[in-house]
Amino acid sequence: MGLHRLEAMDEYAIFLVIHRGQNVRPLNKREYILDITTEAEPVDSNYSLWFRRVVWTQTLKVDNELCVTMHYNQVLPDYLKALLSVVAQSKASEQQLQQLAKLGALQHRAKDTVFLPSIGEVQDYVPPQLYIRQPPQSWLNMVTQHMQQVSPLSPHQAKAQFLGLVSTFPMFGSSFFYIQSSSSISIPAPCVLAVNQNGLHFLHKDSHEATVRYPLKDIQSTRTQRPTGASSSSCPYVDILLGDLLTQRITQLHLEQGLELCRVIAMHMENMLSVREKRLTLPPSEITLL
Repeated sequence: MGLHRLEAMDEYAIFLVIHRGQNVRPLNKREYILDITTEAEPVDSNYSLWFRRVVWTQTLKVDNELCVTMHYNQVLPDYLKALLSVVAQSKASEQQLQQLAKLGALQHRAKDTVFLPSIGEVQDYVPPQLYIRQPPQSWLNMVTQHMQQVSPLSPHQAKAQFLGLVSTFPMFGSSFFYIQSSSSISIPAPCVLAVNQNGLHFLHKDSHEATVRYPLKDIQSTRTQRPTGASSSSCPYVDILLGDLLTQRITQLHLEQGLELCRVIAMHMENMLSVREKRLTLPPSEITLL
């Protein structure tokens, strides 16, 4: 993938996925991969390993084909769920519709097909919440118009251009979690939690508009808990200690992917502390010996 600097490599993680995505466990860098697969085999012989980017501070290398393909495959499902931007209740502007059509055309070109898209294919290229706002034939006409512009591109260039366009969306570079319930009255659950380098963003479950935000510096600790006793059948939860040294409060979030959430938050915290450390450390050239 053309990643050579340690800071760039630290932004990625491997996740063990079993039971068709019902259980996602982030792997620690010190774990031996064959130990993990040996343990996973008897639990679920159809286990898989996902390689994902978690922290998005380093510049994306668009010249490397594998790097672009990996990012495209990770970002595309979130785009198609309309998680990267707010789904406005008002009518979409012509500019927004044209952008959606262009993104659809780029997806089609990324498949390296010589044929123009069909109505069925175009429906797969637009988030459902937005597709219903225009007749199918209108979407087909708009995407087909953009095909003239994108047809000279290679599939690699189409994927890179797609990533370039969606990288301007507010929640690009986030990891998303579905929160079933919360102990805090300020967090309207069920909702979607987006975790990125700017902190925790609780999004409305339908419009994906941010209702509550917490910067990374407000996170003191996280830990997973599993229900006991009569409630043991319910989903696990995560305790997040928020606040500063003077005022702190625990917010409890119920979600399926508790371990994954804690690991993702930890990676962002490690990155934030690493950046802060570098700012405080003077390079040797600037240290004057008296």
